[in-house]
Amino acid sequence: MEFGAACAVLTPCENSHPFEQRRVALSDEPVKIGRSLAKLQASNNNFVFDCKVLSRNHALIWYEDGSFYVRDTKSSNGTFINGQRLSKASEESLPKEVFSGDLIQLGVEIVENTRNGTSFSHGCIVAMLRLYHPNGLEALPRETTDSSMTNLVSAYNIDASQAISNQELFQVQQYIREAVYREKIMESKMTALQALLVTTQDATNECWNALIDEDRLLSRIETLESQLRICNKNIPESQLRDQLLSLTDEKAKYESAAKEAIRRVMQEKLDALQRLGDVEQCLESTVKQCGQLRDDYETVQKELALVTEQHNECLKRVHDLNKDLEAQI
Repeated sequence: MEFGAACAVLTPCENSHPFEQRRVALSDEPVKIGRSLAKLQASNNNFVFDCKVLSRNHALIWYEDGSFYVRDTKSSNGTFINGQRLSKASEESLPKEVFSGDLIQLGVEIVENTRNGTSFSHGCIVAMLRLYHPNGLEALPRETTDSSMTNLVSAYNIDASQAISNQELFQVQQYIREAVYREKIMESKMTALQALLVTTQDATNECWNALIDEDRLLSRIETLESQLRICNKNIPESQLRDQLLSLTDEKAKYESAAKEAIRRVMQEKLDALQRLGDVEQCLESTVKQCGQLRDDYETVQKELALVTEQHNECLKRVHDLNKDLEAQI
């Protein structure tokens, strides 16, 4: 990403068609969002997706005058921001201002029936938007409420801090789902790392045992061959002395070679232990991240429960005030 440019990051949600996180620099020149083609393939620095429910030119996203905007460009299956569709099918939408934390959905899930009676579904792109200004600050949403809720607040003098919009509830629910999804991914990575540790340790032990067995076998074979050669020869004492000296030299060379082989094996074992230590550190870091995500998830759950309770109390007060108003009329 170029320095000094605004950027948008799309992180997949649990119910999304699978894709890798995308990070793209933005300017006042719109960036295309759409389906991959032969000449334009999906990558981590564009918003092109290998997803059948998207149109080739599905939507546009850009940065202008300090704000981020999304426009649906006559897509067949629609563009949704926080669950609300921007335009009807095959109609271009007005620019929609978006903020960090918004949920963007591209297309809808389509179920396809085959000739043999089976069916399978094509998922859509569901992602969380992270938007950053050129100075690196995140584009956080301004405090807003639904118009209907705003009217009720002003009409009945309800404390605005207790008025929670449906959009905020929707976003909190999506945040919880996202936290759960990330925790599942983290747990799967931990499981894979643990399996890798076991496999590495087993492979190291097997390699070590195989080398030891091979050395023992070679040593035994050489000894037997030397004994056989000596026994098959009728030689005088002087030649026998020379043979013994030669065998002694061979033994010394073999011992030197064996020591070198053992040194190499020990070095390989040390390298394997070093890699094992690195993997253990990575696993420990992953466990900490998983714990942090679990804490965040529990915190968000508590916040959601509190927000839902406040929302229900607000609706109840509005209902009671409506009854009082009807009784007065």
